[in-house]
Amino acid sequence: MSLMQAYEQSLRNRPSDGKYGAFDARVLAKYNDHWITSPNVDYVPQPFIFEGARVELLRDGQMGHIDCFQWPQLHAEHYVWSACIPRKSAYLDDPTWKWLWWNITQSAEDFVLERGSAFKVGRIHADKWKLLEIAYNRLDERAQDWMRKYPHYDGPLKVDAWLRSCRRCLLRLKQLPFTFRDTVILVTFCQRLCLDVFGMLEYLGTVLPAATGSFIDAFDRWMGAFTTDPGICQHLFEIRIPVWLIWKPDRVPEDMRVLKEVEVTCPDDIVTDSEDFEVGQVLKWTGGWCYPGDAHHLHTREGAVIGLEQFARPWPEPSAQSSSGATASTPASTSTTASNLGSSSSVNSNTGAVRVDRPRERTRPYPPTGSRPRAKPSVTPNAELWEDFDDPAIPPAISAWYAALKDVNKDAKRVRPDAPKIAYFFPHPALFVRGESSDRRQRYLRNWLVSRAGWITRLSASDASPVTPRSWRDFLNTIPEQISSMFSGDRLREAAKLFGPALIRVQHDIPSQVQFRDISISLADLASIDQLTKSKVLWDLYEHNFRFELVALTRVLMPALSLNQESEWLDRVRQVFPGDSELTMCAEPFPSENQGLGSSDLQSKREYVERLRGLLALWPGFPLDLVEPLLPSASSARVWAVERKLAAFYIQLFFDNFGRLPILPRFIPVPSQGR
Repeated sequence: MSLMQAYEQSLRNRPSDGKYGAFDARVLAKYNDHWITSPNVDYVPQPFIFEGARVELLRDGQMGHIDCFQWPQLHAEHYVWSACIPRKSAYLDDPTWKWLWWNITQSAEDFVLERGSAFKVGRIHADKWKLLEIAYNRLDERAQDWMRKYPHYDGPLKVDAWLRSCRRCLLRLKQLPFTFRDTVILVTFCQRLCLDVFGMLEYLGTVLPAATGSFIDAFDRWMGAFTTDPGICQHLFEIRIPVWLIWKPDRVPEDMRVLKEVEVTCPDDIVTDSEDFEVGQVLKWTGGWCYPGDAHHLHTREGAVIGLEQFARPWPEPSAQSSSGATASTPASTSTTASNLGSSSSVNSNTGAVRVDRPRERTRPYPPTGSRPRAKPSVTPNAELWEDFDDPAIPPAISAWYAALKDVNKDAKRVRPDAPKIAYFFPHPALFVRGESSDRRQRYLRNWLVSRAGWITRLSASDASPVTPRSWRDFLNTIPEQISSMFSGDRLREAAKLFGPALIRVQHDIPSQVQFRDISISLADLASIDQLTKSKVLWDLYEHNFRFELVALTRVLMPALSLNQESEWLDRVRQVFPGDSELTMCAEPFPSENQGLGSSDLQSKREYVERLRGLLALWPGFPLDLVEPLLPSASSARVWAVERKLAAFYIQLFFDNFGRLPILPRFIPVPSQGR
């Protein structure tokens, strides 16, 4: 139906009570060679919808006039809730919702530099983070109420997926230190996720009041949308969304009712200055050019931070459309929506977050199950590598896991032909206690302590790969600022390229003390560091390696599941571990008691063993005698037996796929360790 036909039909169906309909003009504005009318609001925002534009982050982390979170845009059917995103001006006086538009500054009240860090990084002030969390919690309560009312809803709006992404982003802001620019990007991305959820809930749950008077007013708290489609105009009008219909002047009916003519309303508080890239910044947005509509909405929802979901696709396959480096979008807010809703828009390969200083050849260290085997293994399996060693600084082993090592078949013929090179996400704890000289072990420890925060941030905010033991030794032994042309120099250059200049620089500009979790360590006194503190550093390495290796094996065994960005497999992995630190632990206080799988409380331990069982039950070859869940009434002996069988299953599969034994969880060290 053409616009003229729709108008003529509206005349025939016009109510006899004189109310204005969808094609009447409560207001009319003439803008360039177009006329713009609205039947349900008394203003016309300046339209930024007639030309394509480059979507890119600006100085405040937003995207300027073409940003659907700041200004009305052209209606997009696949993002229909966008018209219900709240307007900033409607909520500035609300003590909770106003934080969804808060702009972080570099003042000490907003951004706190990391104490004892060798990097110029920090994090959002705890008080401001709490205010963002309050806004998130209020949204979550609304979402849970709606989902309880409509438990069988299976429509295209994925409220729960958006909420999970928002929660993860919020936790990243709390847990990890970033440069100020990275923090701006994270804060605004978290706010945008919240605003999207807000718009979804408004669209799904708002009750329409009965119309009174001559006009059917729109909800003025909503953003609204432009359209050239009469059907969309009618639909948005009926559900009280602010709508502006665009006409060509020669198509405007002579008898159209016009209440008043107005000038367009121009934005006066939207930042248009380009982003300033900051030295040391991990995250970067390269931008992309697109037309208004679905493609525009798709790009504005892309995450500038790939790290929020990097464990759902830790090592992406090279794209057939782009070989210029790895790019990706945030699953819960871009590609998930596009694929579920059948969007015809495609993501520009030059758009989205990019990893900074990341060697391309390390894109995919762990091949998925089913990939073509190479003619020979990439590494000779080493079943005994780091298997066990005795040192008083090593945290005590968890008995069920230690016992499970005896059940492992270490026959090299079991190892898959395309097993990757032996590599670790964090340095192996053995490097700090085994072999070499005491001076070198001390140097290893010093370099790890000063670079730990930076490495954790890289793992969490970019797509970093595991590192070979040789490269870890080269890095921890200090990479020189000037590398020779000898053979060893080639190896050092490879390590330098892998770790990047920022991590290497801190090895040559050592601070007097460094912060490890909630412990301040004097680097001048490392030679006499007490055993308990060293044991805590080693426990941290054991725990981090175990967490990342569990994710890596899950992805290898279940590639289809891990690439399904709507699946909850990643949440299942996180639930195996206590607290809300997800997979990385940067500044959290060191635990004062054993938790999770190491808990001494039977019910708490049973709960985490059952969570591990639920995760491993998804893997191929899961033992049939472990199919039944652990009941709350299970005895201590039953819990121990199940944990040992789960550990044996995990260790065997890890060896079969990677040609080495995994790093296993351990008890936290205590002043009087018992073996």
